[in-house]
Amino acid sequence: MSGDRNRSLSDNGYALLGLLAVLGERSGYELKKVADQSLRYFYWSPSRSQVYRALRRLEQLGYVTAREVEQESLPDKRLYRITPSGESALRAWLTRRPLPPDDIRSPATLVIFFGDLVPREILLEQLQELRQRAQADLARFDEIEARIGSDPRALFRRLVLRRGIADARETIAWVDEVLATLVRTELETDAGCSVVTADEEL
Repeated sequence: MSGDRNRSLSDNGYALLGLLAVLGERSGYELKKVADQSLRYFYWSPSRSQVYRALRRLEQLGYVTAREVEQESLPDKRLYRITPSGESALRAWLTRRPLPPDDIRSPATLVIFFGDLVPREILLEQLQELRQRAQADLARFDEIEARIGSDPRALFRRLVLRRGIADARETIAWVDEVLATLVRTELETDAGCSVVTADEEL
């Protein structure tokens, strides 16, 4: 029965359950805000509807409890807390073997894969935009790393952050390689055209 219940919860639901386990009691709004500042860089940037749909499912399964909190001049908010059964389900999900492979989807890389179909000027602009985004991510990651420092409570979040830093640097290096290759091939093409033109004139 427990296995059936576990299979009825998506990985997204477990991601929110993990945030509640790490952070303690939080509202759906707060969970989305934290996810947008952390999970989105390597897994998921949830919409508000996804967050609240997952929280309803967690509550149905008995993995979280919820309570209403009155607020002055603001609508009441609903706070969620992980339950012992939620902690057990989370640990079972985290320790499953083997770990599923990473599902890598990169729309930018897909465009470059078909780069011979893209006008060169547009392709160069797209590559520069990709590089700028990676630089912005790298700056953001460096800022976070400096802020959390050597706090032992943030050890595993810092380790994931290091992967994000490595990925951002790798993206920048890869874009630089692509740009250099495009420049070189364009020069070689121009040189070839010049040779052909000279031969024709002869």
